[in-house]
Amino acid sequence: MDDLSPDDIDLRFGSLVSGLDVDMPSHADVDQGRRLAIVAERLDADDMVLVGSRARYLMTSFEAGRLAAYGWRTDLRVCSDVIPQVDGLRQAGIQLIDEREHYLGGDAGVVTVEVSRVWVERLMEVCDGDIPTTGDADWLRSVVTDPNQPIIEPLHSVARRHHLIGARVVHAREDGDYVTDLRAVSPALMGSQGTLMVPVVAESSWYRWGERDYDARYRPVRAIPAAELWVE
Repeated sequence: MDDLSPDDIDLRFGSLVSGLDVDMPSHADVDQGRRLAIVAERLDADDMVLVGSRARYLMTSFEAGRLAAYGWRTDLRVCSDVIPQVDGLRQAGIQLIDEREHYLGGDAGVVTVEVSRVWVERLMEVCDGDIPTTGDADWLRSVVTDPNQPIIEPLHSVARRHHLIGARVVHAREDGDYVTDLRAVSPALMGSQGTLMVPVVAESSWYRWGERDYDARYRPVRAIPAAELWVE
C-alpha cells in the first residue's frame, strides 16, 4: 500500500463523495491520447466470433415493407458460431443467450437471430480522436453518429460513477493485463493504509447471488484499489 498524508486521504475520499477527478495514477491511462473503451461492432457473416463473447441485439421488424428498429437488448452472450442457413431468417444467423443463463449453465431463452442485428462487445484501447464528442449534449451522441459504425463507450474512473453497486468494472493490473467480467458490490471504502478500495466479485458470483445462493463458494469478494479500476 502507498503512504499517504491525512490531506491525501481527505482528497481521495472527497473525490468519491463529490464525483470530482483527482490525480490517482494508473497504468490504465495507457499511452497519452488513448483510452480504454467498450467497442461494440456490428457482426458480419464472415466474422470470427468467440462463443461467450458479450453482445447486444437490435430488435427490429418489417412494417409495411420498411425496417423498424424498436430498441436494444443488452447483457447477452454469443452461444454458437455463425450458422450459414437458418429456417425463417433472411441471412446467416447466430445464437444468443441471456448473460444470467450463460453463467448459471442454463439454456432457457436461447434465440437464433440474424447476424446483422448483433453487435459484439470488446474491451479495446482507442484514440481520443475516435470518440465522438458533443459537449454537454453527449446524451445525443446516438442521434448524430452513424448507427452502423462501431459504438465506442469510454470507461471512466471510479470517481465519476456516483452509483457503483452492480456496475461492471475492469481491473487494470500492475503487470499490464486487464481483468474483465467483474461487478462492484459496494461503494468505495477506505482501506487500512488509507487507500480507497472497491469490493468486487466475478460476474459468475454476481449472478449466483441473484439466485439467493450465498454459499461461501460464491462469496469470493476481493477489494481492489479504486485507482486500478475502470467503470463501464
